[in-house]
Amino acid sequence: MTQRSDHLLETTVRAAHVLLTLDNFDEAVNTALSIIGEGIGCDFAIVLENVYESSSPFPEICNFIYEWASPGFLLLSKTFGATVLPVGLLGIEFLEKYLLKGNGFGGLLEVWNEPFRSLLASVQIQSAYAVPIRVNGEWWGTLCLDYCRSPIQVSSAEISVLMTIADCIGSAIQQNRLKHEHQQTSQQRVADLEGYNRMLQGRDRLLEVTARAANVLLTLDNIDVAIDSALTVLIEGIGCDRLEILENVYEASSLMPIRYLSTAHKCLDSRFEISSFNIESATAIELEDLFQKYFLEMDGFGGVLAEWDEPLRSWLATLQIQSTYAVPIRVNGHWWGILCFDYCHAPIQFSPGEVAVLRTIADCLGSAIQRNLTQRERDRLFKATAKAANVLLTLEDFDQAVNAALQFIGEGTDCDCVVVLENRFESSSPLLNSCEFIYEWAAPGFLPISVAFGSTSLPADLLGLDFMRQYFLEGDGFGGLTEVWDEPLRSALASVQVQSTYAVPIRVNGQWWGALSLDYYRAPIQVSTAEISVLMAIADCIGSAIQRDRTQKTMLQAEQTRVTELAQANTALKQSLDTFAADSDLDRFIGNTLKAIAQQFDSPLIEYWVYSQSEEPASVHLTYWQGQVLSAANASILNVTSSGLIPFLDIPLSVGDSNIGALSIYLLAHRHFPGQTIELAHALAQQLTLALELTRLAQEAQQTALLQERTRMAQEIHDTLAQAFGGILMQLQAAQYFAVSQPEKAQSHLLVAQKIAQEGLAEARRSVWTLYLETTEYEDLAQAIAKFIEQTPSDPSVSINLTIDGIPYRLHPDPGLNLLRIAQESLTNALRHAHAQRVQIYLSYCPQTLQLTIQDDGCGFDPQSSTAGFGLLGMQQRAARMGASWHLVSRPSEGTTITVTLSHPVIP
Repeated sequence: MTQRSDHLLETTVRAAHVLLTLDNFDEAVNTALSIIGEGIGCDFAIVLENVYESSSPFPEICNFIYEWASPGFLLLSKTFGATVLPVGLLGIEFLEKYLLKGNGFGGLLEVWNEPFRSLLASVQIQSAYAVPIRVNGEWWGTLCLDYCRSPIQVSSAEISVLMTIADCIGSAIQQNRLKHEHQQTSQQRVADLEGYNRMLQGRDRLLEVTARAANVLLTLDNIDVAIDSALTVLIEGIGCDRLEILENVYEASSLMPIRYLSTAHKCLDSRFEISSFNIESATAIELEDLFQKYFLEMDGFGGVLAEWDEPLRSWLATLQIQSTYAVPIRVNGHWWGILCFDYCHAPIQFSPGEVAVLRTIADCLGSAIQRNLTQRERDRLFKATAKAANVLLTLEDFDQAVNAALQFIGEGTDCDCVVVLENRFESSSPLLNSCEFIYEWAAPGFLPISVAFGSTSLPADLLGLDFMRQYFLEGDGFGGLTEVWDEPLRSALASVQVQSTYAVPIRVNGQWWGALSLDYYRAPIQVSTAEISVLMAIADCIGSAIQRDRTQKTMLQAEQTRVTELAQANTALKQSLDTFAADSDLDRFIGNTLKAIAQQFDSPLIEYWVYSQSEEPASVHLTYWQGQVLSAANASILNVTSSGLIPFLDIPLSVGDSNIGALSIYLLAHRHFPGQTIELAHALAQQLTLALELTRLAQEAQQTALLQERTRMAQEIHDTLAQAFGGILMQLQAAQYFAVSQPEKAQSHLLVAQKIAQEGLAEARRSVWTLYLETTEYEDLAQAIAKFIEQTPSDPSVSINLTIDGIPYRLHPDPGLNLLRIAQESLTNALRHAHAQRVQIYLSYCPQTLQLTIQDDGCGFDPQSSTAGFGLLGMQQRAARMGASWHLVSRPSEGTTITVTLSHPVIP
């Protein structure tokens, strides 16, 4: 046993020497295993390395990394047919006890657990020993020694020597690792230095080109010329074959572009020139995921063609590209487009530093584009502000003006929704309750924000009182992308797809009145401070317009109040007049007037005094007392003095210089009334005076009309019955004279008398018919004359015609009656006295005149020598009474023409 231990120690020393002296580590380990195997007489010597796949302290498998087999035996990994050993064959508890925490395990075959024992038996191993190899104190692997020819048992002392050998192997592994790490670090450092140097040289070149291109972009005013010149500098300085700038084209609120438009293009070699670099919708949709990954979420991508993902790789190949680098162009922090550097003649590769410079170039282009867009946006904003201010100042309709102004603002700022919100406060509290959407404009294809919210107001708690006080009551507004707004308003905006919004306060008379809000749906637009200032100017214009509109409305309201009061006064006056027109009872009209005045003054008592034209004293005719109108007899029991009423106003009732009465108004207490109320009382009093005077005049007119009707009746009797009776008397006297001497002649006179009597009876009936005409029948003059012609008896040989010129219209009954009587009188004269055979009546209707003409072919007469009878005189009087002209033309044997012309006929 002592000799075996000494021999094992000698073997260990020799193995350790090999591990320490040989430079080739693999050769050293293999040699050491050969020395160990031959020295201890085993058949297999193996080094297993643990392989871990998780954070478990136990390996999943063990790899055979070094093996030795005695002559006549195959390497154990070949015998197993595998280079790995599953640790599950031993079990976790075994590994933890003997290898992770212990000093190894070994012995004859039967001491090993299943299924590992069967595995050993399958390759004729009769005894086996395993000790852990540790590197830096951690279990790294296992040294295994297997005996196949005989079941050799190793003592504890020999196991200790094996552990020493394992420690030597572990130290050698650790030393080899350090050596390799040092070599790799040195080599990597050299490679890094060389690469860094190349990168610096390439970056310096790119930086120089970038500086030149940036200088062009900063100095040239025309953005198109500046970008074209900058691309020329870049393509010549970088040495690529093509340069393209693609601008994103969005649709509605889409996150990704629907197509990419080539806005600038440069190519050095005509072989690689392409007609259009636009990426149309179909291709854009196909490449959407990759473009979102590279340009929206990352800072670009580049490399040789093989490094690009499909389907972008195939698309690039169609453009003859061997390597390309594309970086996003951002404007205001948002992806605006792509800058592409294409290499078609060779697959040129850029270092990360060079790609970083490419991003700097893209940033320079983005800044130039942003500067240009900002200037254009500012110019557009100024124009929109001027247009909005102009409509607010010039349009009279305020609502129309504000809506037009919002449209100009929306189109000028290219936003999707413009809103004017008005603050709403709780009753008498200064705390804001809500903001109401009072004016809105939405771009085509978008709903107004109130429709999207489903509400016409915005609750104040969505913003918070402190927020509104800071930014709107005391500040100049707030805005930005949706994420900068506080909850819960942020979620409310996001729910209707608003990506950015800006709001500035509207002030009226220096007080915060509401807000002007601009919302962007299609893209998260950021508005500069200068643009916010322009929006504040627009808000000030709207505030001034609101102030002007309020002033106008206040004035209009005052005027409307005045008009209302006048309307009430007119209503009272009209009611008074309607009462007078509907009820001819003067006392009832006076009573209603007293009630109307009492309502205006809330008076319990009003007295109507009547002044006599004689020496008799004035007396109270009617009294209004607490809602009732009392006669003089009933009002005598009132004692005004003892009732405590206060005399307030006496209103005289005067006609010319004469006083015909007065109204005395009493109140319960002293009060002040506006001038309009006093004026209304005077107007009602004047109306009462007018009614009294009209009643007096009506009574006088009634008497005059009675006299005129008597005169007319006299004319009628003269023209009909008197003349008929006179003719009959004459014929009867002649018949009496010839009754004895000439009976035949007497009979002839009797027949004539009979005929005259018949004509007289017909005339009497006609006169009675005209008396029974309804008043409304006189309004239709043409119909009345036609009816009269039908009632007129005449010889069948006599022709009576009525001709109407123009469109007939209705007349007031009074002129209709007079014109009918003139036509009747003229027709009777033509038939009875002129013995006419033809009578023509003309009625000519014109808007301003009405003309009646009666023309006959009778015997005529001389108007100068003729003695005027009742008939002609009556016609002249009727014409004069209605303000018409009357004209007579007649000559002996030439007939007669009578013309009556009425100017401005009164239409009912």
